[in-house]
Amino acid sequence: MLKDKPVAVGFPEGARLIRAAVDRPDYQDAYAMELRPGMPRDPAAWTGILRDAFPIAAQQDGEALMNVSTAGLNAWASIVIDETHVTLCSSVKTNAWRSRLYWGVVKRVHPFMARAMMVRTHRKLALAARNAA
Repeated sequence: MLKDKPVAVGFPEGARLIRAAVDRPDYQDAYAMELRPGMPRDPAAWTGILRDAFPIAAQQDGEALMNVSTAGLNAWASIVIDETHVTLCSSVKTNAWRSRLYWGVVKRVHPFMARAMMVRTHRKLALAARNAA
């Protein structure tokens, strides 16, 4: 069983789309994991981190951006791939008191869920790469 764990990081240099998507965000986070040999280097292959529920809004230079807005939140997620890491970035802007209330509850579980989804997808893709070899 793989024991890779996501590590909290700042937005990588390649996270240009998500930086442009939200003006003055109320919340941002990013988690990175090391890529294993044979794992996909195309960020679109990693959108399963979000359970394929959100289509890719834009893609360029190793980054895939998804609009994950809900409940009045202006929320975006991006997957950035560089030479050695995959990074899941999140950026949120609340627009009204209801969205601030909603985000006040959700942001407490967001880091746990983001890391758990990353681990699940990383494991799935690592095992697929190992089986393909």
